[in-house]
Amino acid sequence: MHQATTQRTRYTSVLMAVIFMLLATAWSSQVAQAGQSEWKGRIDAMPASGLQGDWIVAGKSFTATDSTEFRTDKGDFAVGVCVEVEYVGDAEPFTATRIASKNQDDCTGNGAPTPSETPSATPSATPGAEREAYGLVQSMPASGFVGAWTIGGVAYDAPAGAEFKQRHGPLAIGACAKVHYSGAAAPFTAREIESRPASDCSGTIPPTPTPGDEIEVHGRLDSFPAGLIGEWVVDGVTYTADANTEFKQKNGVFAVGVCVELHARTTTTPATLRKIETERDHKCNGDDQSGVIGQGELYGEVQSFPDGLIGEWNIAGITFLTDSATEFKQEKGPFAVGVTVKVHFVIRTNGDFYAREIETKSREPQKNGHAFGIVESIPANRLGVWTIGGVEYTANEQTRFKEKHGALEVGARVRVKYTIDSNGQRIARKIETTKSQGGATQPNHLKVFGFVGQMPADGLIGEWTIDNVVYVTDASTRFKEEHGILGVGAYVAVEYRVVNGQNLVHEIETKVPPAAGTQTSIGVINNIGGVTAAAAIDEEVWRIAGVDYLITPATDLDDLATELEVGNMALIDSYQAADGTRVATQVRGVTITPTVYLPAVQR
Repeated sequence: MHQATTQRTRYTSVLMAVIFMLLATAWSSQVAQAGQSEWKGRIDAMPASGLQGDWIVAGKSFTATDSTEFRTDKGDFAVGVCVEVEYVGDAEPFTATRIASKNQDDCTGNGAPTPSETPSATPSATPGAEREAYGLVQSMPASGFVGAWTIGGVAYDAPAGAEFKQRHGPLAIGACAKVHYSGAAAPFTAREIESRPASDCSGTIPPTPTPGDEIEVHGRLDSFPAGLIGEWVVDGVTYTADANTEFKQKNGVFAVGVCVELHARTTTTPATLRKIETERDHKCNGDDQSGVIGQGELYGEVQSFPDGLIGEWNIAGITFLTDSATEFKQEKGPFAVGVTVKVHFVIRTNGDFYAREIETKSREPQKNGHAFGIVESIPANRLGVWTIGGVEYTANEQTRFKEKHGALEVGARVRVKYTIDSNGQRIARKIETTKSQGGATQPNHLKVFGFVGQMPADGLIGEWTIDNVVYVTDASTRFKEEHGILGVGAYVAVEYRVVNGQNLVHEIETKVPPAAGTQTSIGVINNIGGVTAAAAIDEEVWRIAGVDYLITPATDLDDLATELEVGNMALIDSYQAADGTRVATQVRGVTITPTVYLPAVQR
């Protein structure tokens, strides 16, 4: 009897617990539906520029305002990236109060389509067996190739061990790709992704153009579709890209203002693009002079030059031709291997680079640079190897430390000024705390200003060595050549972030090297840090000897000999920008010792 009572009691307790759990679940579900304020999924669309505007995340529409908080702790925002949205509102588009990037495995492929398998794949393959699929790349990781992909409308995840092949052009948005994958549901796991001819994704082979039916054009992009398929406008002319168009981005990502080379069939209206690819900026600077299809300038190191100066020069990895009409200037020292020079050149119709003018800009090879980054490790007593922004710098007894904007500690934002020694090591000459991000566009991005030692042999995509540190560019990297073309010895600003131990480049831009401007002057510093409406973030205007100079993150501020303070003397190298602004390439503190000469007295 007692045992039966005990069993009934246990049964009643279990039944009540189950009822309670069901009621709690139902109550929590109703609360969640009534007050739901979070949404997680991959980005389908986002504003073309900036972060404020219309977003679509996993099919749901949101509006981001100036009050929206953006967090990129898990990576930059891009189409296909997993995000979590906190929002308010009763109907779409909801108002986003916070958008944060998440790990790619935080998003699942609910309702995702199944890949179109190749005829050789086994439809009845068991879960985990590898299969193949073809499709156009619709989204891919913002930097590198590891992460979330959408190919042919299907979500894939490419892990760190995945293999990527680009034998038939770059893996880029709009390219045809073949995927070797496994998994029972999206996002499927990609073991290998390789580029394929466009015909593999369309089922047809593009017709060979008849002579005269195809044109080749160099021009700058005015506009282009988000998915690459559709209308393109280049130098005011409209073209159409379809599934057979070949897209190449070996010289950087497609963007408004970027130089491109296109091949288009004129048998349609508008002309249909057979191929369009990003090109080096100077290819779009042709003038009206006969026999000139492009022109530009370059700052780079002399690698070899002929006796008598007439003939072939190798500068920054490019061969330039000179003749008796070429102007040679050696005001800043004689020509020599390793010396930095500025070259004004044109490109002739036969492809030759002809130098109209070559002038020296430094007396010896450049070995100095500076960087803005976050301190990751500090040696005991501050002497030894520091890690700043993923790069190692060695501090010695001559290194100066300055703590104007907080303490020098792990996590502090700093500016490090360094030199390259004979062993290729970066020796820190000065480490100081700063509020500046060096002009970086994202808080988690880092910035370095240095000289190119090596660059990819074909195009701009691949590994770069800058002041003996390796940086990696990909199809999403922006390349800017306003102050000369990119070459060995060029002075560049590199914006990057560290991912899995790699320095992935967001943007690389040429700058006028320190002490390579057109004007040098000396005077007393009247004012430091005045900001005008024309100055951008991280830029200042200094007044020296009554003249205003724009100080940018690229400016070499050399205060190792004398502090750059109001009342002290400074030597300024500068150039005049198109808008008339005087931009400083270098400001160096100097001390002038007065000398008094007395008449000799004979006795």
